[in-house]
Amino acid sequence: MVKSLHQGVDLELRSVLYREGNFHLAHCLELDLVGEGATPREALDTLVELVECHVATAIEDGDLASIFRPAPAELWRLYSLGQPRRGRKTKSPVTRFELREWVMN
Repeated sequence: MVKSLHQGVDLELRSVLYREGNFHLAHCLELDLVGEGATPREALDTLVELVECHVATAIEDGDLASIFRPAPAELWRLYSLGQPRRGRKTKSPVTRFELREWVMN
């Protein structure tokens, strides 16, 4: 049932991956959602699951526009300075998840 609700909805999202203490964080810039993990892959996997659930719920509620809440400007800056990384395939409706990693020198 949820799959049919996603038809016609294509989202392209961006995420910045960075380390904070002992954790890796993946932050979706358009939705201001964060996944964390012990590894970069774990953080990204957590974020993708969170985003898919968040978007599916909004579609089911008929209020997709309400989920868009930009992350703080500093995170957009980290994204712009980050190095492109291979993203992860996602389920519909997120058709593209661009990922950049910021590493503090």
